[in-house]
This record gives sequence, C-alpha cells and structure tokens, in this order.
Amino acid sequence: MYKQVIIVNPNSNNAKKVIRYLESKNMQYYLTDEIEKKIKEDNKEFLICGGDGTINRFINMIMKMPKKKRIPIRFGIIPCGRANDLARYMKIPLNIKHAFNKLKDNKEKKIDLIKINKNYIVTGGGVGLPAETVMNVNSFSNGFPGRYLKKSLGDLSYLLFTLKKFILGYEPIEIAGKNKPNKLLAIYVLNQPFLGKRFCLAPEAKNDDGKIDIKIIDIPPSFSKHFNTLSKGIKGELKDLEWVKSKKTAKLIFDRPVKFYNRIVSAV
Repeated sequence: MYKQVIIVNPNSNNAKKVIRYLESKNMQYYLTDEIEKKIKEDNKEFLICGGDGTINRFINMIMKMPKKKRIPIRFGIIPCGRANDLARYMKIPLNIKHAFNKLKDNKEKKIDLIKINKNYIVTGGGVGLPAETVMNVNSFSNGFPGRYLKKSLGDLSYLLFTLKKFILGYEPIEIAGKNKPNKLLAIYVLNQPFLGKRFCLAPEAKNDDGKIDIKIIDIPPSFSKHFNTLSKGIKGELKDLEWVKSKKTAKLIFDRPVKFYNRIVSAV
C-alpha cells in the first residue's frame, strides 16, 4: 500500500495504536533501533511513526550522510508522540487513520533545520528557564512514580514544572552588559510558532523562510509578571511585553557553553 520504509518508535505515546493499524493492514514496519540500518541500505522513502524526538533522531542520522546521498531522501510523519509539534504545524492529522490517508495526497514540502554545532533540530528550543524545566522533568520521570505521572500528564508536566520554577526560583542567564551583567529569563530559538503544543511563542515564525525567530526574555519586573509572561507565551502575545525582544536571523552565536534544552552546546 505504501512504498515507504515504516519506522515506529515503540516508546511513543500511541505506538500501540499505530502497530495495531499496521498489522491490520499487513504492512511491514521496523522499530527505531533499525533506523540506521535502513538508512544505510540506501532506502529513499521513509515513514516515521513517533514524536518530535524520533523525527530529530532520524534527521540527525540523515544529515551525517554525504550530501549527494541525503538529498533524494524524503519522509512522511505519522504523529504519535506527546506534543507532535512538527506534525501539528504541518497540519498532519493526529488521528492515525486520517494521517495515513493524508499520505495519499503525496504533497512534498522542504523545511529549514536549525544547526547547533554538529547537531540539528527541527522545531526549536530554548536557553535558560526552558532548558532547566526540560532537564527537571526528565530527571523527575527517570523513576517511579515520576515516570507514571509524566505519562499521565503528558506535555502538561512542562507547564507545571515551569510554574514550580516561578515559585521556587530558577537560574537566570547572565550576559555581558556595559556596567554589569544583564540577567535573562530565557532565549528561545524557533523554527515554527509553537513548542510543547501549548506555548505559542512566535506566531510569525515559519519553517521555510531561511530564518530562525529569536525571543529574548528579560527577567520580568515583578513576581506577578512572571505569570503574565507565561500567559502571553501560551496565547502568542509575547510581543506585547516590554521585557521581550524579538529578532529574525540566520545565525545566533553563544560565546560560552550554555544549556540548550537537554543538551550542552558551545559557541556556534
């Protein structure tokens, strides 16, 4: 029925539903630990069944290939992760049956990637509070009952941990200033309007314009303004806040190692 090599992340939220659908149609599939093998077999058409993390893993493997080999590769998405940010932005149905039907349209779109040193991301990320939040959520979910609670709460867990940081405190970003270091709440690097499904940080962002959208958020002027910042970030209204600066650029340089989501990156 489909000519793509189908890859399923068995740990994604709706993996069981996808597998049941594939098996009901007698469609062959492979698990994520076989991605590299299938790429090396010189396959050119893939169908990735997973979330944004699975897509990032696949893309980073492709980008290690010589340019001549990676250019012909195309992939489709069956969203079955927690947030499915890329799929949502690309208007791919979250319903599994509808997503498979959508593949029949055979529409193709080229999108930008964000390069961080030698790695690539598709949707975006952040330095400062968002990095702290993601690392805290990941650490919390390493054991029981954290793993169970994270699965139950889904992407809501990131919102709750952000609120916890506002109340109990967080480590600000310090950047060089004329007289003293300036402190920031976060720097977001975005390739599309939203992250984590709930946070519409840059409504104007596009993933095919050759630019990344930067949101630089100063420490809000008061404790209560932190919650205003969160509310505006969910509604797509960060531009209304005087302590938020926006910029479109093709390149952003950090002059010392910083925490970028759950990885450490040096100057780019």
